[in-house]
Amino acid sequence: MRSAAQLESVLASSQPSPLDALTPYGKRRFLQSLRWNERGLTTFSGQPLVRELEVPQIAAVLAFIDADAYLPMVTRDAIGAPLRLPAPTADAEARLAQIVRLVEEGNRRREDTAGAVTASDDARLERRFVAVFGERPSWHTLRELPLGDLLPYFDAAALAAQGRKDSVATRFLMAVYEELRARGVDTSRTVDETVLRSMLEAREFGQARAFVAGKPHLAANTIPTVRDSLGPRFKGRSAYRYEAVNNTLVREALPHPRGAELVMVVDAGCHFSHDALAALREDAALRARMVQAGLVLVTPPRAGFSADFVGQWNTNNPTIPMRVPYGVGGWQAVDVPNVPRFFLLKDGKVVKQLSGWPAGGNKASLLAMLDGGVEQ
Repeated sequence: MRSAAQLESVLASSQPSPLDALTPYGKRRFLQSLRWNERGLTTFSGQPLVRELEVPQIAAVLAFIDADAYLPMVTRDAIGAPLRLPAPTADAEARLAQIVRLVEEGNRRREDTAGAVTASDDARLERRFVAVFGERPSWHTLRELPLGDLLPYFDAAALAAQGRKDSVATRFLMAVYEELRARGVDTSRTVDETVLRSMLEAREFGQARAFVAGKPHLAANTIPTVRDSLGPRFKGRSAYRYEAVNNTLVREALPHPRGAELVMVVDAGCHFSHDALAALREDAALRARMVQAGLVLVTPPRAGFSADFVGQWNTNNPTIPMRVPYGVGGWQAVDVPNVPRFFLLKDGKVVKQLSGWPAGGNKASLLAMLDGGVEQ
């Protein structure tokens, strides 16, 4: 498939396709996730494929949409038997659709404006989730739900949790997870991984360590211990320094300096981030200029922790360490979903920013931003 129109033509013809291996609900969810531009497919969610299909079936679907290159990444979590629950009710799908729509609208708005996630965005999403699903998860309500409705409820909560440890959505996520387990559902296909990711995004490392215990399929996830001398009352900007030798995150204060600072945000799952890091590592002149500008290298404030990503970088580049934000607090200005991103700050306020690292690099634009400096 090279375009949305071509796909629609095939589907309208009623010709058999690899998509038929999905349940009707899984097929709808997968098709809703596809995004196209003039060059072809740009985005899709592998979650419905991993949940419902065997590896050869996943390979067939990816070949069908001309996305074979993603097979190793998509099938990495295809552990255990496929999860084939009964079809959800129209009501459950509609509730999930409301949360999906709000999240996608927020993402598009931030892409158009190059803006960060704001406290207002979080509050709006929380209000919508409460309006759709209620103020608190009720054991009785969940127990009365048809089995097929639990996954749409779970997915909506996972979308709305957004790395917030005390949100209604986060509590709802765990309540639905426990209900799935109570009904004997095998949660090894994507569900356990989603819960773990939510814990890591919320910096709940103790919970994550306990959750992983006894789940061999999650054993590859390195969960660090934490050393925090600042404590919960600390209100300034802080970040974790990762000590790979003993798998420990050490929380440290990281106040905004007086004057200029360059914050570079990168993420483990983004190959453009890896390209930008390669340029930082290999281009001595660029590295010197960025360090001169007060470089602070961090992962996104809501991203889960990747020990391999952070540990390998820090081992190989000890003079420009990568840090992990303690949370959104203190990092709101650089809380962006799309990376790599470069922020030039003055006294803690963003004055300029640059997004992306295309195939030809972005060195010239980055240097132009730095050389332009900040207004005095």
